Amino acid sequence: MRVCLLTEAGVRTGSGHIARCTSIYQAFEEIEARPELVINGDETVHDLAKGKNCRVFDWLSDTKRFSSCIEDADIVFVDSYLADYKLYEDISKAAKTAVFFDDEIRMDYPKGFVVNGTILAEQMPYPERKGITYLLGAQYMPLRKEFRDVPERQNRDICETVMMTFGGTDVCNLTPKILKLLVDTYPQLNKKVVIGKGFRNTSEIESVKDHNTELMYYPDVAGMKRVMLESDIAISAGGQTLYELARMGVPTIAVVVADNQSANVMGCQKAGFAEYAGDGADRELPGKICRKIELLKDKTVREHKSKLGRKIIDGAGSARIVKMVLSDFYKKQLVLRKAAASDAEDLFGLANEDSVRQNSFSQVKIKWAEHIQWLNERLGNGDCLLLIVDYSGKFAGQVRFDVIPQQTEAVINISLCKNVRGLGLSPLVINKSIEELLNMRKDVKLIKAYIKDENTPSIKAFEKAGFVFSENTIINKCKTKAYERAVHNG
Repeated sequence: MRVCLLTEAGVRTGSGHIARCTSIYQAFEEIEARPELVINGDETVHDLAKGKNCRVFDWLSDTKRFSSCIEDADIVFVDSYLADYKLYEDISKAAKTAVFFDDEIRMDYPKGFVVNGTILAEQMPYPERKGITYLLGAQYMPLRKEFRDVPERQNRDICETVMMTFGGTDVCNLTPKILKLLVDTYPQLNKKVVIGKGFRNTSEIESVKDHNTELMYYPDVAGMKRVMLESDIAISAGGQTLYELARMGVPTIAVVVADNQSANVMGCQKAGFAEYAGDGADRELPGKICRKIELLKDKTVREHKSKLGRKIIDGAGSARIVKMVLSDFYKKQLVLRKAAASDAEDLFGLANEDSVRQNSFSQVKIKWAEHIQWLNERLGNGDCLLLIVDYSGKFAGQVRFDVIPQQTEAVINISLCKNVRGLGLSPLVINKSIEELLNMRKDVKLIKAYIKDENTPSIKAFEKAGFVFSENTIINKCKTKAYERAVHNG
């Protein structure tokens, strides 16, 4: 599977896009897909893309290299404020599945997925259009894997440490101004100041720091997480970091430094997590920040906001996005065909997967000779229909029906490969396989499924496919639920 993530980053465009795309990249890696990052950026992006399958070039103007990136791509993600509609349309046509990140209804997108993980996204007036699937709201906020599993936050009685971060570039030159405010007004506070690769005001920041100031130069994601854990409150811009702070439960004073951050900040404030202090050009900003700090000195207030932030953002947004996109992709690509002797190796590997054996009525690993004998018997048996689940010529699973002619019924068995498991595809495969069976066997009136009691995902899949519980039974000393579905043929 070819997965391409097109984005932009650098001094001019910041690092929020690449953080989002990195989270999607990581989610695909975890299911053993090999994605590629394609970044329109400058020299500041190389550290952000370190260790990843990545190309850095201006894909907006280099049309030849751009075309080679999306050619024959299965899934293409785009996270850009610079690409125009024509380019989005080209991607929509070239990719089997196209996914577009959006923050503010930037355009009427062509066919594909539109993802907006901001808190208020579900309330935005996105137009209903054929061929568009919207993934909206904080449940789809993509965060890097480091922010998935985080410890419970322990709020100190006294507010001792404040973290300050204004993105990778500090476009409004706020860091030295706010640091000077903190040094003069709250000299006792420990101040942890994040300095990005794109900062052009580092010397000015260094000139105003005091002995309680720690400057954090270009921290990686693990470094950012560590600073968040050590801080009682944060002063932050309203980009991607705001959601990372929410996930970590760090009560945050938010400042809007770009137009596209307003929805983030307003949403986090409405949800009760963040305190909005103003935008980067607000002359009253210093006084507002001081008032917000006074508010957040109260441990009870901090604890409440911390819990709200963690409740809003659970860190699983990237996994949800990838699951939805893959489910759509496979639904379009899956086909069923009759099994052949050449499928022996794929079927053998699937049958001996640990999870497949665990859900079988015999957990003993199958030997190759036994498997070949079993397969030959099934292929030569007119009362057995063995189907291969296939996508783009690749093996994805099997469905088997054992027909009992005297009772005009068939018993179904299904197992899908690891890469397509958990995507909600089983009901579709079950229904398609039943159609194939009925095309061949006009005598079948009832289909039964036997499922071990603890196999909850399989039970839910058969229920979604229209099967109803019939009885509890025991098979091979295993507690089992029997499900059935009546069928009408012709």
